[in-house]
Amino acid sequence: MARDTGPRARKGMISFVVTIFVVALILAAIYMIGFTPGETN
Repeated sequence: MARDTGPRARKGMISFVVTIFVVALILAAIYMIGFTPGETN
């Protein structure tokens, strides 16, 4: 399993990180739009 660090493993890790980053951005946008009490810019 340690020898399987090729382009496929790198691509999977990058897609995993990008997916988590996109989910975090969506949650942050929902939080900024919906859950800020009072102050809206």
